[in-house]
Amino acid sequence: MARSTFDNFKSLTVLCLSVLLAGNSVYAAPPGGYSYNGSCSTLSTIFPKRVSLPGSSNYALQNAEYWDEAAVLSPACISVPSSAADAVLNLALLVKNNQSFAMRSGGHTPIPGAAGTNGGVLLAGDNLTDISLTNLDGVPVAKVGSGLRWIEVYSWLADRNLTTIGGRYATVGVTGSSTGGGISYYRSIHGWIADNIVGFEVVTASGEILLVTANQYPDLYWALKGGSGNFAYFVHFYLKTWPSVPIYGGNVVTDASSVDALVDACASFADQKEGGMLDPLAAVNPTIQYTLDSRQFSGFTNVFYNASVSEAPASVKNFTTIPALGNSSVTGPRTFVSFVNETAIFGNDFRRLFRATSVKSTPEAVRLIQSVFDDQATQLKNIVNGSVTVTYQYMSEAFVQAAHVSGDAIDLQPADGPLIAILLASAWQTPGDDAYLLSFMTSLVEAMDAASKAADLYYPFIFLNDAGIGQQPFPFYGAGKSLPKMKQIAKKYDPLGVFQTLAAGAFKL
Repeated sequence: MARSTFDNFKSLTVLCLSVLLAGNSVYAAPPGGYSYNGSCSTLSTIFPKRVSLPGSSNYALQNAEYWDEAAVLSPACISVPSSAADAVLNLALLVKNNQSFAMRSGGHTPIPGAAGTNGGVLLAGDNLTDISLTNLDGVPVAKVGSGLRWIEVYSWLADRNLTTIGGRYATVGVTGSSTGGGISYYRSIHGWIADNIVGFEVVTASGEILLVTANQYPDLYWALKGGSGNFAYFVHFYLKTWPSVPIYGGNVVTDASSVDALVDACASFADQKEGGMLDPLAAVNPTIQYTLDSRQFSGFTNVFYNASVSEAPASVKNFTTIPALGNSSVTGPRTFVSFVNETAIFGNDFRRLFRATSVKSTPEAVRLIQSVFDDQATQLKNIVNGSVTVTYQYMSEAFVQAAHVSGDAIDLQPADGPLIAILLASAWQTPGDDAYLLSFMTSLVEAMDAASKAADLYYPFIFLNDAGIGQQPFPFYGAGKSLPKMKQIAKKYDPLGVFQTLAAGAFKL
């Protein structure tokens, strides 16, 4: 929407709000400012079919859309914008009322308050689920609603023989994964997910609807690629598309007897002379799990190869030939959608925590991290239906170079070489174990960082999408140079600091 068109719309918005607020005593501003109920009452009047109040069936359904049970909070109401125009009206009221609010798309971040609120207004993306094909700046793109999950995007595009660069797990939301950078199976060729977004349609705190591209608002375009929810409300993403082709891949489930072989495969993949990560068509996401009631280790690995082959290429063969496999679905050629669908296995019936760190990509680093994990995990108390995991996410030299060329706020430095982003996760069901596991996860990262620094294997980077409570990813961006620039850009487009103060979020600038 052009600025001139927006000015007319903004005037109409302000007029509508003025009439609602002045014309009914229910909405008159109290001496101390608007109450939460006042904001929700006004929104209910403007959007009678798109605002849910506590006690309603819609509220219960919409407020359950979180992957982490602990992230389910108690908003005063839930508003579900269906367009950029809706978002303008919502934000205008929230800003006018100095009202706290949260923004949720997929709700996958396992941090209470990252995409939820107690007593504020929750803006849920459930209705922003449209997809269409178009061109932007001469590039074929899919215009994708911010409330979609990746499997919905992949499936819609596959019906049109297309695909895009997106998340690795079926039910992860488009918005959170993309704006945190985002790791795809095609990363060694295309960099971050964010680097493949041609444009962002956003609503700013002042109510402007902007189409942000490399040519329009280039500073904001740079900052949105890795800046999370610190700048604006996301409505649409314009994603590059490519013809879809068959791939090779699946999941390898490793039982207790073959975990050592899995660790060996993880280590060899990181070798910079002949490791599998040197193959730009290969991607693996190996996870080693320690189950807290059985006291057993096990493993599962997503194996991906971007070619229409029927047998495992050399770069991933160490994973597909592990002895004593519990189960394996690796096959090919197969469709990318069928492969991603296999990742839709993680339900939302657990409480969860993430923690992130990084190491240099070497076999020694993998073995060091695994040694610390094994030692620390086995000291945990017995927790029924609980587990802790470590996942190795390989970011090759080709990946770092591709991301650097594209340009983003994360700005990994090619001179620093390849890295492994370490994801540490825990899952449990009893709220009484929350503090215990947070303390453990915090100590676990501290132990890993101490060990990797002592061995000169530490890599100074925290991947935002995997970061946990209290971690600070932004100071690591651009070797420390990105954050001051990001703060300047935030002040330019959000001078009142709405997205820093009123908006919920896990990681602020």
